[in-house]
Amino acid sequence: MTSVSTLPGPAAIRGTRGACVARRRDWTTRPNFGVLASASKSTPGGSGNLQSSRIKTNSRTRATSSSTASPPEPPRPGFSEKYSFLNLASAEFPEDWGEPGAKVRYEDSPLDLALMAWFSRKIAMAIKVPPPKNISYDEFIALCFLQMRGRDYQGQRDITFDIMTSLMPPGGDKVFRKLFPVNKFSLELNAVITKVVFAWMVGPMEVRATLDNDLGELLESQVHIKKCRWLQESGCSAMCVNMCKSATQDFFTDQFGLPLTIKPNFADKSCDFYFGKTPPPIENDDALLFGCNSLCKTGQDVGVESVACHKLRPYEGAGAEGA
Repeated sequence: MTSVSTLPGPAAIRGTRGACVARRRDWTTRPNFGVLASASKSTPGGSGNLQSSRIKTNSRTRATSSSTASPPEPPRPGFSEKYSFLNLASAEFPEDWGEPGAKVRYEDSPLDLALMAWFSRKIAMAIKVPPPKNISYDEFIALCFLQMRGRDYQGQRDITFDIMTSLMPPGGDKVFRKLFPVNKFSLELNAVITKVVFAWMVGPMEVRATLDNDLGELLESQVHIKKCRWLQESGCSAMCVNMCKSATQDFFTDQFGLPLTIKPNFADKSCDFYFGKTPPPIENDDALLFGCNSLCKTGQDVGVESVACHKLRPYEGAGAEGA
């Protein structure tokens, strides 16, 4: 499968990076034939609850954090990129930055730090802890781990969902539905807004054209996160699924009436947002099949075949025990 990409930045960087992206592995175990999608497809995730659970395998291959089924891809050259509001923030991608252990270095802008402080206060208020004294991304991630503590997958999701809901004025969801019906303009505009507004949290993004939407049209409604900063710094599969993917999909799809599917790639820590694509029920989502990440400080059974992250909800889709 191929993807039509909109690659920002200087021409020299764009050419090199585009060639690398084109060679990226497709980690999806069940291709959606007939759909034009990104070459950096999402990796199946892990399933589980507060105890490690084993998934009965079927003809599909279950990905684990140590999966080596695909041949090694060519190294990705390093580069620097300006991003976020007015391109005031910067990211330094190292050589071979697609490797799981490679870390992108960030320089946050004052505006990004202000947003980080504001969102951190929202989380602190929701979980009833003091807000961080120093504003940094490390403090933000520490607060996110506190959000997970003592809560199951539903509780973790609910905190994020409630924070996003609290950002709307009364009746804001109804106004949004009127202003942004599900059409080409709404989907493409929300993709552009996401690329800028959420960059402080996840790092550089790019908008791509895709047919992977409910309208079946070629739209620039896919937002590709090159290497998710949140997943890189936390290393936590459950934090990604429970507190970002699940909560954000539900917020846009249910509150705003604008379908959104988020497909994280746990292997290279990229991610794709598909505006206008209705997500499957979360309990049947392949993201629940992924195990704990070796970089996560709370990880268990890392690299053990068919053992899901212990903080994810049980997977109830095809191949699950009892399904």
